[in-house]
Amino acid sequence: MTGFHRIALTALTLFAATSAQAQPIVVADSGDSAWVLAASAIALFAALPGLALFHGRGRDGNHGAALFLSATVASLVFAVIGYSLAFGDGSTIIGGIDNAMLANLAELHVDATISDTVYALFELSLMVFAVGLLVASIADRARLGWLAGFVTLWTLIVYAPLAHWIWGGGWLAALGVLDFGGGLVVQVAAGTAALIIALLLGRDVVEGESSDGRVTLGGLWLIWIGWLGVIGGAALAGGDDAASAMLNTQFAGSAAVLTGFAISAWRKTALDGYGFPTAAIAGLAAVSTGAGYVGPGGAMALGVLGALAGWAGSAFVQRLHVGATASAFASSGCGGIIGAVAFPLFVSPLFGGPGFDEGVGLMTQTVAQGVGVLVVMLWSAVVTAIAALMVSMVAPMRAAG
Repeated sequence: MTGFHRIALTALTLFAATSAQAQPIVVADSGDSAWVLAASAIALFAALPGLALFHGRGRDGNHGAALFLSATVASLVFAVIGYSLAFGDGSTIIGGIDNAMLANLAELHVDATISDTVYALFELSLMVFAVGLLVASIADRARLGWLAGFVTLWTLIVYAPLAHWIWGGGWLAALGVLDFGGGLVVQVAAGTAALIIALLLGRDVVEGESSDGRVTLGGLWLIWIGWLGVIGGAALAGGDDAASAMLNTQFAGSAAVLTGFAISAWRKTALDGYGFPTAAIAGLAAVSTGAGYVGPGGAMALGVLGALAGWAGSAFVQRLHVGATASAFASSGCGGIIGAVAFPLFVSPLFGGPGFDEGVGLMTQTVAQGVGVLVVMLWSAVVTAIAALMVSMVAPMRAAG
């Protein structure tokens, strides 16, 4: 090798080293990964027993068995193909199959400092929460065999497409629809599905519900803690964004509880199934969509609106005479609906929010959110009914008795 070649090789090596230093390799952040892993565990830990206690409320039926069956079925479906359909590369309608069996996961999730594997665990916790919310509401009147088949279909053809449309880069995301922590994909979708199943099951012979207040409050506290984990984890990083969203969730739930007490005092006798616990759940659902986009004042306002929506939803469900089967719609569904549509009103700095990004205004965001709510409700209602009836052709839907 000549002297000239040695000099040229040395220059190229130095240039390559300088370029590498100028463009550092981005890797997953261990602190952010640890936080999202912890948030996922909190959500799963609190969700299943919390939902069983809260929506069970002393009713007959094995809510624990139904929830564990549904959670395990949904988890396996998620691993086999559900995650890939929801978050894999595909069209704006549905994801592809490249991530089936959680294969080909990237070391760094898009626009985040966590890996795809950590992200998949967090999304699993959200999906289990959605399935648990639906099943806990209907478990006492549905057969376990039917539930297993229904949850399989519901996860694949209701939840996965909705998650893809909003969180997976689908067509609703392209329209500008936002959902920070699951107000639409989890709360509205599962709440609407619970209402449809309640209508298919028909009139409940048990008018009203017996409830052990200690059991209900225990369920409420667990759900509250679990949902704080969901909202904090939705930031996909440990830091100010997660803390702000969790604070907003706490403020919304607190405002909803006080509103629930006020409504019960004004009504003198509360509606069957309504009280401050239902108001609290509705308030948490109401802030979920906008928890990362509003300030403390807006979060409190959303909590109040959620409590009012929960009261209206309870009155509506009572008129249907379906007992507590649609309790998830009265609380989570109605709270999620009002919150998803109303949160743009509170993005303004006047309420402590950060304001809108350039090119986005109150009207455009509100219209986008309205479209999102309508699509989620219609898709969940129609496809839930189809899935329920398809499975009922093989296994009876209604529990004996």
